[in-house]
Amino acid sequence: MGEAPIFYGLYTFLIVVGAGAVLIPGLPLLKLILFSQVANGVLIPFVLIFMLILVNKRGLMGDWKNGHWANWIAGITSVTMIGLTIAMVWNLIFH
Repeated sequence: MGEAPIFYGLYTFLIVVGAGAVLIPGLPLLKLILFSQVANGVLIPFVLIFMLILVNKRGLMGDWKNGHWANWIAGITSVTMIGLTIAMVWNLIFH
């Protein structure tokens, strides 16, 4: 815990909140699970973009920095995920 106290504190807090939410009587857990998965799908393009930025910093990654082909694959994957997310949100709003 000494190496990353903010990470572990946030992680513990989220586990406690999640465990507390499950204990709320009458809470529709199936809807909560589905909502969390939709939120995950909507937020993952942002995570992918920031991950791409981080894995291309030589000062951070050293010799493990992304190569040309890895960037192409990751870029195509990110663009595809962003397109699918936009299509999903568009479909939810206009249909």
